[in-house]
Amino acid sequence: MTAIRAENVAFWLLGLLNNSVYVIMIAGANDISSGAVGLVYFCAVFPALLVKLSAPYWFHLVSYDARMTIVAVMMSSAYLTVAYGSHVSWQLLGVAFAAFQGGLGEASCLALCSFYDSRRALTLWSSGTGFAGVAGYTWVAVLHLWWGASFRTTLMLANITSVAWLFIYHAVLPPRKQEAVSQLHTLVSSRSNGTADLPADQGVASDGMEAEADKSSGSQEHQPISRPDAGSELSKGSQGRSGSPSWRASGSSGMTRRASWLDLDHAASADALGQAALLGDEERGRPSNDDVALDGSRQQKAEDMAWKERLMHTLHLWPYMVPLCVVYFAEYAMQTGTWTAIGFPVTDAEARQRFYSASNWCYQVGVFVSRSSGLAYQATVPVLWLMPALQLLLLLFFTTVAVSHWLYSWVLLAPCLITGLLGGAVYVNAFTLISRQVDPLRREFSLAAASLGDSLGIAFADIAGILIQGCLYKEEPILQQ
Repeated sequence: MTAIRAENVAFWLLGLLNNSVYVIMIAGANDISSGAVGLVYFCAVFPALLVKLSAPYWFHLVSYDARMTIVAVMMSSAYLTVAYGSHVSWQLLGVAFAAFQGGLGEASCLALCSFYDSRRALTLWSSGTGFAGVAGYTWVAVLHLWWGASFRTTLMLANITSVAWLFIYHAVLPPRKQEAVSQLHTLVSSRSNGTADLPADQGVASDGMEAEADKSSGSQEHQPISRPDAGSELSKGSQGRSGSPSWRASGSSGMTRRASWLDLDHAASADALGQAALLGDEERGRPSNDDVALDGSRQQKAEDMAWKERLMHTLHLWPYMVPLCVVYFAEYAMQTGTWTAIGFPVTDAEARQRFYSASNWCYQVGVFVSRSSGLAYQATVPVLWLMPALQLLLLLFFTTVAVSHWLYSWVLLAPCLITGLLGGAVYVNAFTLISRQVDPLRREFSLAAASLGDSLGIAFADIAGILIQGCLYKEEPILQQ
């Protein structure tokens, strides 16, 4: 298996496994606590919210290996605690373990994507998480509902996910190119000091990296710097997951000093995993002005930031986090609120359950399709904001349908599918935009920090869903029977 293919398979499977635990818990919510399903949903969200809220302040202190091991341990702990919990409180603790695992795994893997071809890695990760909804519900449906296995047996068999998680991370995922980021920092620092060369003691060949004055304008601003071209190779001496070979630069095609972004989007290649191409703004079609950056002090690495700087940089990610929060709020408010009060006829509890199951299947299919589209289409920031607005309109649409029944048939499954398409598209495009637009030295930090947006939206939606459902049930008194 080539390095590129291994990377693709690894990120897709990590996304699938990470979110499957949450889905299995939600699918079995009635088995855990039939009288307090809402409490199950709360326990499945709140711990993940805490992890993502605090992640920017401690992730740099804990290695990826340690975090991935914790994720695997929490997976098994969740299954065992729910399966063998003698009281509902123990089972809810197991659900909380699953939520903690999901939040830690998602934030860590999103950040991990920054060490690879970011757009491809984020798309494969997103696609895997999108398929987790289908896989998780299928796991419970096949084993528990169709084959008649107990919910305990269903959970115990699911422990294979924790073993698979560690195997994929350690044995399938290629070593990350951490040294490339260090070399980027060296280049940025040298530019800030008025020099363009990477020092030889950083492991980068200095020949071919010298700068020449622009003779036509005499301006230092347009001083060309050569970069590794498509044929650059890497020495093969490094070992270990966090290591990476050093560059052996070739070619002399230039990158200008005005290039404010040092991009790793095309870092991976089939033959040289650590190869990194530094592309300028003009080559990528992006603005060259430094004020485009979210943070003006690009010379500082994320791990060197104080907690106040971490907070400010997280807040500066609002153009990406707000759409994530809003789109998740709208779609989960539909799932927990409006879709529970629709059925044909609405007076039949089984009919309402059939529509709820069908609507969620259509939603999950839409999520999977759109989360897999990151390599086919890249939304702009305005489009990223447009999609949550459309999702809010869908929430209003389903609410009016549930109240007035003005369009009341199975044709409603079409907008359920659209709901999934919009939600998945916002997820993958928000993170791929971050990978393209945020300073590479802050990219790892930013991808983890921005993951807070979706969990905030889900938390708000759980509260709103209870209120929406209560109001709709009052409009249809028969539902209370």
